[in-house]
Amino acid sequence: MSAHARIGFIGAGLMGHGMATHLLSAGHSLTVFVHRHRHGTDQLLERGAQETDSLAALAKASDVILLCVSNADIVRDVLDRLAPELRPGTLVIDATTSHPKVTQEVATMLAAKGIRYADAPVTGGPNESAAGKLGTLVGCRNEDFDAVKQIVSCYSRVVQRIGGIGAGHQAKLLNNFVTQGTGALLAEAYRRARDFGVDWKALYSVMEAGAARSGTLEKMVKPALDGNFDGSRFSLRNALKDYSYFCDLADHSPRGPCRLANDIRDVFQQAVDAGHGDRYVSILLDPDLDDQQG
Repeated sequence: MSAHARIGFIGAGLMGHGMATHLLSAGHSLTVFVHRHRHGTDQLLERGAQETDSLAALAKASDVILLCVSNADIVRDVLDRLAPELRPGTLVIDATTSHPKVTQEVATMLAAKGIRYADAPVTGGPNESAAGKLGTLVGCRNEDFDAVKQIVSCYSRVVQRIGGIGAGHQAKLLNNFVTQGTGALLAEAYRRARDFGVDWKALYSVMEAGAARSGTLEKMVKPALDGNFDGSRFSLRNALKDYSYFCDLADHSPRGPCRLANDIRDVFQQAVDAGHGDRYVSILLDPDLDDQQG
């Protein structure tokens, strides 16, 4: 692959916008697929990106396709429609937090057409994306890793090949099992603190100084001390999706179902069922929400 690739980007939204910006800054040619939402698209165009609403045109203009969409169903749908338009040798990089089963299925479908595939989900949030400091977990054939790393390093501070195709998405679900699970535990802890009359600022101070300290604690709880319950910019709907994928993965593993994950998934399910799916996970700390659900 040449130093400057022609990249087609699908999903330049809350996370993808920062990634796309850094690809442009690195000198890559970028064509953005715009379907309905144009959030941030004009900024990318001002920096030299092109746009299209045609998957065929995107395929023609690109040697690399990068996806950063919401879920595995969208990945499957987009790649089913895009695959007939792609040239053999095209590299597809999927940064979505997707289901490893779907990952294997679409990779097999693409391989039959001579198209290379890598799952490369990221750790970090919109702020890290904007700063180019994401972590990328790569699952791919060993011979494709250098080409994948050349692209994803533009927006990542750490790039790690986890293993073959599907390993990146497995590792990302393990990561989110911890991070989103921590969010659910923090919400429960601070709701209990409220019940017991424990001062939130005092509790945060000692947690931040001890073993409970974490990026999730700082991102989620620190803003909440001043009444900002949007500190963790990750939706409850996405948390439920990720936990559902993890639970399904665990159900089919040698160790069997994960009771802890099932219980935490129920926390997210209840919040989504209550109509809060598009709000951030940190809204679970909001006393008003607690009162509504109580």
